[in-house]
Amino acid sequence: MSADNKATQEPQSTGDVLLDMASQLLLAVVVGLVMAVVANAFVEGARWFFNTSQTENLLSMEIVGQRYNLDIFLTLAVAAVLIFLVRRMLGITQWSGPADSIYAVQQNREPLDIRVGMGSTLAAFIAASGGGSVGQYGPLVHFGATMTEVLLKYIRIKIDRRVFIACGVAGAISAGFNAPIAGVLFAHEALLRRISVGAIGPIAVTSIVAYAANQAFFTLEPMFSLPDMPIELQPLIPFLIFTGVFSALTSVAYMAAIRKGRELATRSQWSMPKLLLSCVVVVGAIGVVVPDVAGLGLRQINQMLDAQFGLGMLLVLLAGKIFVTAYCLNTGFFGGVFGPALFVGAATGAVVAHVAILLGLAPHLSYALPVAAIAAVGGAVIGAPLTAIMIVIELTGSYAYGLSAMLCAILCSLLTLRFFGLSYFDRQLLDRGVDLRLGQEHVELSLTPISEIESGEFVRLEADTPLQSARQALVSAQVTEAYVCAADDQLIGKVDIHRLAQASSLTSALDRSPVTLEADGKLTDAMTTASKFVGESIPVVHQGRLVGALSEGDIFNKVLQIQASLRQQ
Repeated sequence: MSADNKATQEPQSTGDVLLDMASQLLLAVVVGLVMAVVANAFVEGARWFFNTSQTENLLSMEIVGQRYNLDIFLTLAVAAVLIFLVRRMLGITQWSGPADSIYAVQQNREPLDIRVGMGSTLAAFIAASGGGSVGQYGPLVHFGATMTEVLLKYIRIKIDRRVFIACGVAGAISAGFNAPIAGVLFAHEALLRRISVGAIGPIAVTSIVAYAANQAFFTLEPMFSLPDMPIELQPLIPFLIFTGVFSALTSVAYMAAIRKGRELATRSQWSMPKLLLSCVVVVGAIGVVVPDVAGLGLRQINQMLDAQFGLGMLLVLLAGKIFVTAYCLNTGFFGGVFGPALFVGAATGAVVAHVAILLGLAPHLSYALPVAAIAAVGGAVIGAPLTAIMIVIELTGSYAYGLSAMLCAILCSLLTLRFFGLSYFDRQLLDRGVDLRLGQEHVELSLTPISEIESGEFVRLEADTPLQSARQALVSAQVTEAYVCAADDQLIGKVDIHRLAQASSLTSALDRSPVTLEADGKLTDAMTTASKFVGESIPVVHQGRLVGALSEGDIFNKVLQIQASLRQQ
């Protein structure tokens, strides 16, 4: 067992334990308060800027007797310029978001980039304020994670880094949705991906404090305006099943459109200014004709819940929101995917509700279908169906809506898992070569360099070593293999005692192409090589120079150390 593991297992005094707990809870309170302020400033600020710009009606044009508001071009253009300046001033080449937060929690070697994280949050606020079809909750989640990295950098408190990042994320969800239980669930379901008694304490405190600060300092309007619904699941079940299937189709279409948009944007090889300009032109033109697909879309979600759109318009909104969101996110406008997913879910459920009423469903029950679809699409996109269900329960205060959402969300998540993946964020990481389906242990192993594995004893021979001396060196070291190197430690080859016994010289016994490991390779590479290797040890080389030799025992002892460390955490 490593010294670090031994140290962490030493018992603490009662005073030290109480001090650690008090420090962690104090830090959780601070994070909760900060996230409440930032979340409200972000959401309400972006909403105010966009709504104000659209009501000013600075630019308009009359075409065939119809007057069109052209302000969306102006606000998108201003946002594009500001986003470009943020990228240029902070030197950002790639935005970071919730996928990076999830990855940061799954390993300890690559912390979040604070500069990129803060810049990404600022860019998302600008994009949302300018009318871009982007979400606000993903950037808030990533800001919460990035803020904890800042605090950990300057404050020395004994707290698990992964748990503390989850605290920031829980505070973001709690403050953003005014849903503290959902915040705790999301931190465990999407980030930690495990339930830990030690983690729940600070995470719950952060989430509750963020919610309490919302109640104390901010005037909040209900996110969803819905009538009470009696618990009558029996007539709803067939329509909920259909809604779950339809939601899976729209979820996959939504996530696939964003991924395909990224591929097309990369293939175009356009510069960032050109991509931003195309977004202003294309999204602005669509926003002039169908203004409801621009911006955050919360007002439109409530209108869809209240059946204020006809069936044809709902289909236009559904397709338009998917296209406009994919275009914005892949042409330089940064933001979240969860907010637009709620819009897509509401449109999906509203379409089904229209059809269901025509087929005889009571209108007072049809409200459950768009609500269930919101949970289904939102949960599938972020890979957290339980969180989406809890958001519905907390925002509606209704057990009936929660039950409807549960059936639909679980079915949708099962289907999207089969046809797309666990979530959009997991797919983003998979595109980078990080497969979270293999578990946290695999992530840690894949990041551990071979150079960190302690090398065992081995015999190194010079190329001109006499044959008898080589045999004697192996016997004295009680090994059966040795490595032959040039004067500059360049590996020439490998010999074993059986070849030496039959050879006439050292060079005639050489295996000049032995199996080797690169020192800057990963532990998973060593495991794969060792599983197929037959011999005593494997030479480790760096730029051709011999730097060590590893037996299968050396490799798997390192694996066991990592497993023990993860279990302890």
